[in-house]
Amino acid sequence: LRDAFIDLESQNVDAYVLDLRGNPGGAFQSAVEISSLFFENQIATYVVDSNGVELPFKTAKGKVVVDRNDPVVIWVDGRSASATEVLAGSLRDNCRAVVMGEPSFGKGLIQAVYGLKNGSGLVLTVARYVTPNGDDIQGKGIIPAISGNGIVPPSFVPGLKSDTSRIDFGNIKERLSTKMCKVPDATGGV
Repeated sequence: LRDAFIDLESQNVDAYVLDLRGNPGGAFQSAVEISSLFFENQIATYVVDSNGVELPFKTAKGKVVVDRNDPVVIWVDGRSASATEVLAGSLRDNCRAVVMGEPSFGKGLIQAVYGLKNGSGLVLTVARYVTPNGDDIQGKGIIPAISGNGIVPPSFVPGLKSDTSRIDFGNIKERLSTKMCKVPDATGGV
């Protein structure tokens, strides 16, 4: 992904749409690593355990490849879940992307699977994901700032390109400006 963004930047691409619709997630560390391509040394997400102890996960230093002036839109839907929601919340709360579409799934729990001697397994919820601005993802999801009605095309179908022509990137850039969007303090808690 890093190489793809570097290639796009070399072609003077000046706006991005990340289509995360239907993406059930994956390793949450990947969401933090991808966030590092857009901003550095800021909180990408918190992991909060059952005792309320917050563990911040920050983006890396020196990994940014997408120009700070390039507006970013993230498309989500009810099938966007887990690490996908961590990425969307990270980019949204750090003023790097505006989320469009439908509310995401709301899978914000971290679960551990333990194998038992009889061959069965036990799944325990051990923590939850919280966005940099303190939004609990579980059961709520990431709520888009802009509804997808009339703007976001139907979900991706192989062989067809997603139409981004209805996105007003001037408006997106304004929404991401320091006048309208405040990046959370990288040292604070939720």
